[in-house]
Amino acid sequence: MKQYLAEGRGTLKRSRQLGWILFFSALLLSSCEGSGLQNWFAADPNADQWASQSPTAIPSAPAPATLPENLRFPNATLLSTQPQPEAPQTTVTRWQVAAPAIAIQQFYSQQFQQSGWQLVEQQVTDNTITLKGRNSELEVNVAINTLPENNLIMFTVAYTPVKRPTATGAPQPNPNAPQVFTDLDQAPAPLQPAIRDLAELGVLPTTGDRLQPNIPIRRGQFVRWLVTTYNRFYADRPARQIRLGSRNDTPLFQDVPPDHPDFPYIQGLAMAGFLPSSLTGDTSALFRPEAPLTRETLLQWKVPLDQQGRLSPSTIDRIQQTWGFKDSQRIAPTAINAVAADYLAGDLSNIRRVWGETLLLQPQKPVTHAEAAAALWYIGNGTEGLSAAMVKQAPPSPS
Repeated sequence: MKQYLAEGRGTLKRSRQLGWILFFSALLLSSCEGSGLQNWFAADPNADQWASQSPTAIPSAPAPATLPENLRFPNATLLSTQPQPEAPQTTVTRWQVAAPAIAIQQFYSQQFQQSGWQLVEQQVTDNTITLKGRNSELEVNVAINTLPENNLIMFTVAYTPVKRPTATGAPQPNPNAPQVFTDLDQAPAPLQPAIRDLAELGVLPTTGDRLQPNIPIRRGQFVRWLVTTYNRFYADRPARQIRLGSRNDTPLFQDVPPDHPDFPYIQGLAMAGFLPSSLTGDTSALFRPEAPLTRETLLQWKVPLDQQGRLSPSTIDRIQQTWGFKDSQRIAPTAINAVAADYLAGDLSNIRRVWGETLLLQPQKPVTHAEAAAALWYIGNGTEGLSAAMVKQAPPSPS
């Protein structure tokens, strides 16, 4: 009995001690109200904010639906996706990743040089590496900050849809509707008469009344001009015309699908054997229609039409003996025969008509719209051929 009484008195004593502790704790907190001491016990209202600033706590934003998978750097975390204020059609995505800036640069450089893409620009300025890529659907700009933040590299990928006419709405040549270019006076004076003759034939498809004579012409656009001009010159001789590709054809180039506006012309010229393709034994599956046309490529594509496909094998030594170019060694092997054959046309050769007397071919230099048009003014080998001036003076063919 005494044992039970002792245990009861002990329990009562502990209860009284706990009550006094609770009483003084409440008194302390109430006396310190307004002093900031009570905030020590409060939950941090900015806890979520601090957590969001931690690189490891940032959730990945929804992936942009229109950015191809092959342009998403492996293991990178997407921070945000939003339109660019000054250009709403451009979407800007922000990323972070635990990888060196040079690895990101190499990744996008490789991606822009395969699978239908082209690397348009790459440069390093201050602490930023920028790359620009393009295909028939998108133009993509990548900006990589080379200074790490919390051991992470930040970079942006901005992409803009490429505006191009639909296949059904692509401009079609019409001999009865001469073109008038409002900026023709900006073209080099020696080339203006040739451009004017071609404009009267309506064979330089553009999207407006501006030729933009001094900007580089795209490879796909030049093929359209070349086939359009050639077929117009031989409008009265169907047997000499280039047959356009059909949208039911199996594309010869991965980056020129049937819905591409230049597909009928590129496919047709390739199927006729005047463009390198799988049909001629070329192993490349890409055409790069958006890339700038170079001088040696212009000659490689047009001279076979001038010579009706009859190109004799030639050498760099032969070109140096005839043309005397000081940069002959820079000519690609695939263009040597065309450059050599162009010499046979004399003053009507493409090189002389477009670039005049020169000891430098500059084979990899981009061709401007004005130069491309001037090259198309005459199609032939020098002794047999047609010029735009001759075609526009010819009587119309009977319907």
